[in-house]
Amino acid sequence: MSQTLLFRAGLPFAVVVCVDGSDGNPADLSGCSFASQIRDALGTLVATLTAEIVPDQVGVVQLRAADTTQWPLGQLWCDLDVTWPNGVVMPTEVFSITMRRGVTR
Repeated sequence: MSQTLLFRAGLPFAVVVCVDGSDGNPADLSGCSFASQIRDALGTLVATLTAEIVPDQVGVVQLRAADTTQWPLGQLWCDLDVTWPNGVVMPTEVFSITMRRGVTR
C-alpha cells in the first residue's frame, strides 16, 4: 500500500491492510499480534490504532481509531507491524494519510 489516503478530521478512522505471505498470497494471520501507530512528519505520535483481523478474510487487518478530532491537519504516516507466532516482526510498507478539515459545519 504505497498511496496517500485522504481523510477528514473529526471522523472515526478505519482502513484495511492486506498482508501477503512470502508466496504472494494472502497470509494466514492465525496467532499473530499487531501494532500500528500514526505519526506526523517529525515522528511525534498522533495515535495508536486498534488492529484486528477481519473475520472470514484471509490476510486482512482493520486499523481503527474512534476519535480523530485532535489529529493535526496535513501529512501523517502509518504502518502495521505483524508479529508472527515464532516472534518474527514483519512491518508493512509505510503509507501516508492527508488529514483535511471538513467544509460543511
